[in-house]
Amino acid sequence: MSETCQNKTLKIAFYCFFPGGGIGQYTHELLKRLSEMEAVHVSLFCTPDFEWISRATYEVRPILYDISSQHPLLRKMRFISGQWISPSRMLKEVRKRRFDIVHFCNINHLSYPFWKRSLGRLKILKACTAHDIRRGKSILNRTWETRQLKQFYRDTCPIFVHSESQIGDLISFADISREGVVKVPLGPFSLGTATHIIAPAQSYSSPSKGLFFGNLRDEKNLDGLLRAMAKSKEDMRLTVAGKPGGSGHHSIAYYKRLAQKLALGNKVNWIIRHIPDKEAHSLFQATDWVALPYKNVFTSQSGVLNIATHYGKPILATPAPTFNEVFDQYPIGVLSRDMSDASITKALSKMVCKCRVEGAFDFSSYQRDHTWERNAELTLQAYRSQAMMELGFKS
Repeated sequence: MSETCQNKTLKIAFYCFFPGGGIGQYTHELLKRLSEMEAVHVSLFCTPDFEWISRATYEVRPILYDISSQHPLLRKMRFISGQWISPSRMLKEVRKRRFDIVHFCNINHLSYPFWKRSLGRLKILKACTAHDIRRGKSILNRTWETRQLKQFYRDTCPIFVHSESQIGDLISFADISREGVVKVPLGPFSLGTATHIIAPAQSYSSPSKGLFFGNLRDEKNLDGLLRAMAKSKEDMRLTVAGKPGGSGHHSIAYYKRLAQKLALGNKVNWIIRHIPDKEAHSLFQATDWVALPYKNVFTSQSGVLNIATHYGKPILATPAPTFNEVFDQYPIGVLSRDMSDASITKALSKMVCKCRVEGAFDFSSYQRDHTWERNAELTLQAYRSQAMMELGFKS
């Protein structure tokens, strides 16, 4: 199997278990760039309803188990079944088609011991992107799942993350060395063009318009933002756009009741459903600022942040680990001193005031440093470096 690594066409199988969301979009954008590079052939193994199939410029193999359902109980049953079925389907194809690398975008850690041996028999490189180092909620048994997730990380190299804080968290959590952990940037999440073009927001509008966008999971702290808004003396409105967080998270009714209790009924616009790209494009164009008041348990990078920076919209954020790192380097918004409602209220007032000042925020350096081209270059470089060590490729 010894061969010049720079000249060999690397055959890479990407595994994406979820049909949509930030991980799906990340995978789609990265594959688009990798597929444009020489000596690389990428294939995506995904579910039949993968959201970006119609826009794929790379090979798509929609053979994974469909986990979608309108019924919560059936959706959970399909999700659990897919933990075993989908890895098995993917590994059969990888073995048959002789891939060099399998890159896990999602990790079925619950069932890892049941397909680990089949994966180990394949003389291939095993890579993953750890968007979330730890899992916020367990599926069946927290102790079992944590043990298997740690083992998966120990068996995998390279592992791609998006921040220094994630590197430290991964090393501490899985007890692995720094070598083989690769930091790659998130590129901009462009949403295309709107059906009805809305002029970009001016430097200041009255009332000031904020946007809370994405799946409404508890760790995103929408309730904290609503309480902070109620205490603020600034004239502002908030649009909340996205799908419910699902099982284990607060319901939409909870947030709406809270808004009414805080006398914010006429200050919050609710768009509770999947937001198509064209509509999201309009929402981001029309807003003055974007709210990311996330709790400390949020340790991944935010796809919403990378949409906001693409549109040049300042970001109100709390000092979650990755946000601290970003705001230390780039003047792209206002960072709350801590997670308290009082601090978020002060940050809201500062945001409204700074939006009145031309040039108060600068997105140029962030946009320069965070590109999909750079991500793809670093990813391919890590593949080749590890392949030389593990697969006997010559440099």
